[in-house]
Amino acid sequence: MEPIKAFTNVVIGQFVLTRIPIKVYVDNRYLTITSTDDIQDTHIGFGMDEDGQMHRFDYRMVSQLLVGGKPVDLDTYNKSMGFEGGEEVPAEEEPKKEESVQMTEISKEVQKIKRDLIKQQEKELKDKENALKKEPVEEELYQGEYTFGTGDIVKNINPSCEHFGSIGVVKKIMDLPNGMGKVAVYTVGNSGPTYKPGMSLTKTTDQLEKYNG
Repeated sequence: MEPIKAFTNVVIGQFVLTRIPIKVYVDNRYLTITSTDDIQDTHIGFGMDEDGQMHRFDYRMVSQLLVGGKPVDLDTYNKSMGFEGGEEVPAEEEPKKEESVQMTEISKEVQKIKRDLIKQQEKELKDKENALKKEPVEEELYQGEYTFGTGDIVKNINPSCEHFGSIGVVKKIMDLPNGMGKVAVYTVGNSGPTYKPGMSLTKTTDQLEKYNG
C-alpha cells in the first residue's frame, strides 16, 4: 500500500458512508458531497455549493477535505494511514500524538455517529410501521381522487423549473403547511443539464404528472 497523491472517489466515499458531513475544497470554494452518487465516476465528481447548485470537479484538483467541520489534507490523511514523508511508518514506531490527533477525533466521531444512526434507523422503522397502520392508502388522499403514490414514476412538466424533464420514482408524499397542497419526493432516473440519476428532488404535485414511458 502506498500513500495517496490525490483524494480519489474511493477515499472520499469512505467518509461519505459514515454519514459525517463532508466537503471538498476545489477552485477556492467548498462543495458539499450529498451522497455516494456524487462520486460514482472515478475521474469526475459532483458537489453542491452554498446556493444549492451542483458543480463538476476533478478529484486531482481537491486540495483538502472538510470532514465533520475538521480540515483533512493529503499529509494529514497519509499520516493517519501510517505514512510519514511518503514512506510507510515501521510497525514498531507509533505516530506522534500531534500528527494523529485530528484523524483520531474524526474516528471517534465516526463511531459515535454510526451508533446514533443505528438507533435512529430503528426508531424510524418503528414510527413508519405505526404510521402505516393509522394512515389511509396514499392514492385516496383526495377523497377518492387520484394523486401520486409511493412507487409511481413521475415526470416534471413545469418548463419554468430548473429540473424540467426530470423523471423519477416517488419515494414519499408530504403535506404543505396551512393546506397549501402536497409535495412529492422522487429519485431521478434520467440525466439532464441540472439533474442526474440518483438525485433526490422535491416538487409540488402540480409540477408533476404520472409517466407511462
